[in-house]
Amino acid sequence: MAKRNQNTFFKRQKEIKRRQEAQEKMDRRQGKKKQEEQEGEDVQLVAPADAEQVEPMEQAKQVE
Repeated sequence: MAKRNQNTFFKRQKEIKRRQEAQEKMDRRQGKKKQEEQEGEDVQLVAPADAEQVEPMEQAKQVE
């Protein structure tokens, strides 16, 4: 087998480094999105005006 060129080695190393940095960046962005979703859980959802009224589970259990 022929010996690989040194430039090929460096090119491969740069490609690996670029992929790792992109993966880290994506992980950071997804982490931010998860934090925003957790903070947004406290917000109440608004139903359309013609929607049927439903009691929350805690209140329904107390009524029974």
